[in-house]
Amino acid sequence: MNIGAIIMAGGEGVRLRPMTLHCPKPLVPLLGKPVMAYTLQLLKKHGIDEAGVTLWYQPKVIRAAFRDGEKMRMKLRYFEETSPMGTAGSVGMAREWIHDTFFVLSGDGLTDCDLTEAMRFHKQKKALATLVLKRVEVPLQYGAVMTDKEGKIVRFVEKPDWSRAFTNLVNTGIYILEPEIFDYIPIDVMKDFGKDIFPLLLDTGLPLYGWEMKGYWCDVGSQEAYLQAQQDLLRGKVGLDAEKGVHPQAMLQTDVHLQGNFFVDRDAVIEKGAVIRNSVIGPGCRIGAGAVIENSCLWQQAKVGAKARIDGSVLCRGTRVMGGAVLENGCTVGQNAIVGAHVKMHTGVKIWPQIRVTSGAVLRESRQMQGMFQSRWEEETALCETPETACRMVQAYIAAVGCRKIITAHMNAGALQTVVAGTLAYMGCQALMGDFATLPMLQESMRIMGADGGILATVEGMIFLDKTALPVSEVIRRKIDGLMLSGGKEGSEASGRISRLDGLEEIYISDLAKEYSREKMLQPVAVFCQNEQLLKIAERLLKAMGAAKVRVSKGGMTALRQGEIGFDLSEDGRRAVCIEEQGKVEDVQLQLLRLMRIHEKQGRLYDLPDVPRVLSGLYHLCDEDERESGCVLQKIRMGDGLRAIADVCEMIRHAPLSVWLSHLPGTHIMCREVACREGDKGRILYDLCQRAALPYTLSRGMQVHHESGYATIVPHQSRPAVRIVGEAATMEAAGELCDFYDREIRRALETRQKSD
Repeated sequence: MNIGAIIMAGGEGVRLRPMTLHCPKPLVPLLGKPVMAYTLQLLKKHGIDEAGVTLWYQPKVIRAAFRDGEKMRMKLRYFEETSPMGTAGSVGMAREWIHDTFFVLSGDGLTDCDLTEAMRFHKQKKALATLVLKRVEVPLQYGAVMTDKEGKIVRFVEKPDWSRAFTNLVNTGIYILEPEIFDYIPIDVMKDFGKDIFPLLLDTGLPLYGWEMKGYWCDVGSQEAYLQAQQDLLRGKVGLDAEKGVHPQAMLQTDVHLQGNFFVDRDAVIEKGAVIRNSVIGPGCRIGAGAVIENSCLWQQAKVGAKARIDGSVLCRGTRVMGGAVLENGCTVGQNAIVGAHVKMHTGVKIWPQIRVTSGAVLRESRQMQGMFQSRWEEETALCETPETACRMVQAYIAAVGCRKIITAHMNAGALQTVVAGTLAYMGCQALMGDFATLPMLQESMRIMGADGGILATVEGMIFLDKTALPVSEVIRRKIDGLMLSGGKEGSEASGRISRLDGLEEIYISDLAKEYSREKMLQPVAVFCQNEQLLKIAERLLKAMGAAKVRVSKGGMTALRQGEIGFDLSEDGRRAVCIEEQGKVEDVQLQLLRLMRIHEKQGRLYDLPDVPRVLSGLYHLCDEDERESGCVLQKIRMGDGLRAIADVCEMIRHAPLSVWLSHLPGTHIMCREVACREGDKGRILYDLCQRAALPYTLSRGMQVHHESGYATIVPHQSRPAVRIVGEAATMEAAGELCDFYDREIRRALETRQKSD
């Protein structure tokens, strides 16, 4: 058997839950057929009749559905992972059965991609690997790809945030590969194409190309995308065969209203006066008299009672929605769940399998099966409302990060920390249980103690740290979300233990004080903070540095005494404002002072989002992508308010702060936002790059060096807007840079809107 394509069908489909709890994502139905059936249809259409299928999640169910492929006139061979191998690792299992150029496709996407044309491009370029690319509105869930005019890939960013979304051209997960690709995929090692293999090929200069497809492509990864894919099939937007209309074996009673685009499958029964609008009714479903089904999908054997209303929702196999119930847009009812009469489910509510909702209930939140928990995040903080939720979240974190030696600390949340430590021990980890600490203190302690994980308990929730001591990334957060939804994890057979880490504060202060002179500091220092515990730490630190006079005060900044230098320390210890006799030191000035000090000690600076561009004229800035330990250290230390105080106090040993400030390069920063549609954010940087008259760099957004200063353009992380940062010697010049790019962005937006 010479396999001509590999179909990756091992994903859990976490974002589609509860749909995928009893149905693996490749079997989720689209117009009566599993989504993977359309992938097989596409391969057959382009002359490929032998394929391998990689499996991980519910493999027996997928095997039973497709068997050897004979029903679709295909030959299928299955490759089952015993542990997750990643996209490349799973494909690597088929290396002995592949002897020629082959395709890799996803078993849970819908596309009519012209594979023949893509193969022609691949052969013409003599590529080792060709990625099929597609333009999308929001590229954050995919690998963003930039190519040159010949189609050669010049930049690849896996799941970028908005500051790194340099293009809206993304990797579809459809690849054309030569058998030599296996030389770069180690055997029995977890590797991903996007994170590991393609960046490696790019770095080593091997022929890696991108081909932009013009047909239909949809990653059926969310409920919204799933319902949209159904509609696109119904409307004929996908160049594949799909059933529509009413199956001959369906039964419609009198006065049934079928409107828009619809499909009613075999053995479905629709009673008198029901309305079906832009919806899919699966086999064996029964719709009661006067019910209204709109923009929805009902799976096999689902039942809807009389006068119920279902809008933009999914009813899984065997569900029952009783008479008079109302499901608003975005609802899901899991397999064999029952929604009682006259229940109202508000937008986005999800009901897990087997759950019964009492008649007349009004649901504003999802109901999950026992042991299933949904993660909630507020930026970097994981919110946890109950001890049980906290336990499950810690378990998911351990599984996602793979850490074993973990330091815990708390900011006035000792009870939550106790729950955390107990869970770590239950899971077989070594839990070093510290006391009060700020996030930077915990991060420094991880480095000193050689820990590979950290958890800070706060009154809001928990902050999880990865092995580099930085808060876990968005990718890891999504992984934690998925593991939370997967249910409880069993404890480890290996015995964990809890060790008291007394003196976490002492460890931090003594390590920090080593970096500074013990010479007596004559100028009086005042520190103001709302957090009394932090005030004590600041006082101890300054005295360890030789400060003769230290005044601490709980509360906001007040008037300074004669000769004092003052600091207003934030309650979480992550930011300090500096005040001297001449007034407040601007944030950018304090930042510059500290960065120049880091450069003196570290020998280099990293190009992070908060680094003023004026420093690039003084020092070589290393890109964050280098991911060296110094980059992480710079991030941690620039976010430490106590260290900021120590840095300034060290400087004023040798000269008044005003002297240091006078030697800084003059710079002023102005920020502005330009509103846009959410879908335009992924196009802006690409359009500006295409039109740029000046050289630019791409790191955290697009950075352009003008004679008058620097401009940084970056899509906003959370709002439908683009952020402009102008930096120049005068505020007027900084404003002019903002004005210029304001006009450029608006012009690009107008051009895009006209073309749409």
